[in-house]
Amino acid sequence: MQILMLVQSPQVDGPLPKHTPILINALQALGCKIDTSIWGRHTERENLFQKVVGRIQDLFRAVGKLRTHPYDFMIVKTTHNWLALSRDIPLLLLTRQLCPHIVLQLHGSFSDQLVVPGNLLFKLFSHWLVDLSDAILVLSTEEQREWQKFHSKGRFYVTINPFHPDLLEFANSGQPDNGKSGEDPVLLFVGRLMREKGIFDLLNAISNLRVKIPFHMFIVGDGPDSDDAKLETVRMGLGDWVNFTGYLKGKELSDIYRKADVFVFPSWREGFPTVVAEAMGYGLPIVTTRIRGTADHLQEGINTLFVPIKDPASLAKAIASLLNDPNLRIQMGLANRKKVEEFMPNIVGQQYLNILMEIIDG
Repeated sequence: MQILMLVQSPQVDGPLPKHTPILINALQALGCKIDTSIWGRHTERENLFQKVVGRIQDLFRAVGKLRTHPYDFMIVKTTHNWLALSRDIPLLLLTRQLCPHIVLQLHGSFSDQLVVPGNLLFKLFSHWLVDLSDAILVLSTEEQREWQKFHSKGRFYVTINPFHPDLLEFANSGQPDNGKSGEDPVLLFVGRLMREKGIFDLLNAISNLRVKIPFHMFIVGDGPDSDDAKLETVRMGLGDWVNFTGYLKGKELSDIYRKADVFVFPSWREGFPTVVAEAMGYGLPIVTTRIRGTADHLQEGINTLFVPIKDPASLAKAIASLLNDPNLRIQMGLANRKKVEEFMPNIVGQQYLNILMEIIDG
């Protein structure tokens, strides 16, 4: 199978540059031949001129490859919002006749806006996007149901992102280092610092906890609300409890995961967060929201404690439950290291290939 995969630049922060090469390697091990071409931001911070010029260059590069090579599939790693629609629809219009099968893999989507009243223009362009593609891949059954309800003739499949193999050695060795004696427990958040990730809900929750339970909090990441989150931390008097590390990767990120006792991720909207799989691989118990992919893969009391979105009081209660129960933390950590084996590259690669074969058969 010959595949052209349009991928995010490795120069951009975030989960896609992490797990896309793992997926490519897994598919190549199954006999697929894959070429890649950059699609989306080239650097972390682009101005409007760079965005426009960059996407035009990306577009013509992809068209050139399709004109000179007989690919069976073009797979576009993208997301679903107005910005993505503005670049993906022109791409599909120019390439629809150049490739027999075009598939979009959405790493996050606003599918909930497609099944409620209003948003007519957004729905129109989203419907057009589905019509121009052969299939849409999403990261949760909730998204799949919403897309199918919105466009009954479209083809929608659920996929998962592969777990990073560099973490497997730690994930399968010994007991997780939770409940370290003589030290305050460590809470960890990893993700893009923006309101929709629940970062301010988290700050409100730990503000309520600090007078009850000793702990320390690491917040890893960067984003549009980074400065506001830091100011809020100072305003709440949390400076002695919270450490903002900025964006980390490689050994620095690994060291933070190893220090942590509880992973907290109160996001309002996700597919299945890569950081949750990473935390599972490091044997961490998880506090998160019951949304989309987390609802598909995690069990309450076994892998996670679920909390409602935008609910700092429930978030504080769940965190306190884990901080006060080292045995529960250890049990959850062990269950998560076992569960994450379902995201091994060879398993994910075979599932992905099966979907592509089904699209061909269809």
